[in-house]
Amino acid sequence: MKKYNTKRLVNISLFAAICFIGTWIHFPINIGGGTSMIHLGTTAIFLAAIFLGEDAAWAGAIGCALFDATNPQFAAWVIPTFILKGLTGYVAGKIAYLNNSKGKNFKFNILAFIVAGLVSLLGYFIVNWFVFVGFYGALLKMTTSIITTTIAIIISIPLVSIKPIVNKAIGNNR
Repeated sequence: MKKYNTKRLVNISLFAAICFIGTWIHFPINIGGGTSMIHLGTTAIFLAAIFLGEDAAWAGAIGCALFDATNPQFAAWVIPTFILKGLTGYVAGKIAYLNNSKGKNFKFNILAFIVAGLVSLLGYFIVNWFVFVGFYGALLKMTTSIITTTIAIIISIPLVSIKPIVNKAIGNNR
């Protein structure tokens, strides 16, 4: 188990704040019997995965769930978001750091974004289906998840090139 030192906690906190802001930048859409949204929170999780590896789980879980907790429209989603965005960040970070690639391998990063996006998509589909809006509502709400993940992949891929600059700024040796 990795030790939680001050630098690690600060980096997780920094990316949690970025995940919060990314989710705050959103477009709410009434669809499938409830409100959904297209947002940049998933983009922030993917970037956290490139910089933090599996610690992106904490950044995504905390940042995105905190957004839900501060927005009455999404307050019922705090726990599902904490779990699902945490899993999304963990999967993305784990894959991005496969074979000691440390988020620098283009193919691993693409695979990380796609697999993590599927984790988020399927997770939200299941929660929507069984808890919130039923099967057909969940199918409709998948459209916003697909758009959000696609945007995240498109934005995250070129931003990986700034990794050395950001690593230097945050004192990350990864």
